[in-house]
Amino acid sequence: MVSDGQDRTILALHPGALGDVVLFGQFLSALGGRVRLVAGGEKARLLAGLGVVDEALGFESLPMEEVFCEVPPRRCRLGLALGRCDLLVSCFAEGDPAAQRRLCELTGAADALFLPVRPTASHAGHLVDLWAGRAGLEGVPAPLWSVPADWRRRAREVLVASVGAGVPAGAGFVLIHPGSGSRRKCWPLERFVRLAEACRSGLAGGRRAVFVLGPAECEWWGPAGMESLRRSAGVIKCPPLEVLAALADLAVAYVGNDSGPTHLAAAVGTPTVALFGATRPEHFAPRGRAVTVLSAGGMEELALPAVVEALERACRGPRRR
Repeated sequence: MVSDGQDRTILALHPGALGDVVLFGQFLSALGGRVRLVAGGEKARLLAGLGVVDEALGFESLPMEEVFCEVPPRRCRLGLALGRCDLLVSCFAEGDPAAQRRLCELTGAADALFLPVRPTASHAGHLVDLWAGRAGLEGVPAPLWSVPADWRRRAREVLVASVGAGVPAGAGFVLIHPGSGSRRKCWPLERFVRLAEACRSGLAGGRRAVFVLGPAECEWWGPAGMESLRRSAGVIKCPPLEVLAALADLAVAYVGNDSGPTHLAAAVGTPTVALFGATRPEHFAPRGRAVTVLSAGGMEELALPAVVEALERACRGPRRR
């Protein structure tokens, strides 16, 4: 837990996607204090449930437009909703001095740290290290987040309901997320299918592969793509984030593109193979105790044998706990 015996209250805001918020949570864990996280959708509640932050608020429930108006702070609802804090840490309003001043007024922050959502092209290190430097930290340890037992129980139920009794969680399975926030960041779908078929043929000790998909992937690939996935592996569509975290935690290993689920799998300690081609791993690689990054100039250049070999090594490695 982030409290670490320190009394200060930290209000943290990040409007980004799942992977960005996972990295932000790793940074927040190193600050010390009681952290109230504001993020979109389920993401803040996910990190609160994992014990990474102490409180969760959703952007969608807040009148964030009051950051950009001239109504006196005492007459605004946003300040009451956000609460007072000792330290404001924000990837929201970065680069907007007027909005930054307004946020500080609304929250009574004695100190504030506004962080970039991505490094500049010339930056040589990881985004989390950049944030750590801005905060005066020497570094941020690789995460090992603990998934609650009731989340794992729900994930087992989803696994059986969606895939069938042929993949009992206790026997181990390989979790594969073939999507991302952008199609250009995705390894070709047919190669993911061949990877799943290799699992069925003996790769990873013959453990069955299970695909987990979000709404974007279901829309991109349509019925034909869904059928090709089902023929080669089990398929779970659009699980809640807490179930996604627990599925990754139950898996023997995980394979995915540069995506939120990949960052989450790495953070809960699952041996993770992350595929990069369109984005820079030195900036955005998932951080965890057992992460292998394969990168190339483009996703098409990542060869199937290299991914197979990396997955074999991940499955043979020691378990995280």
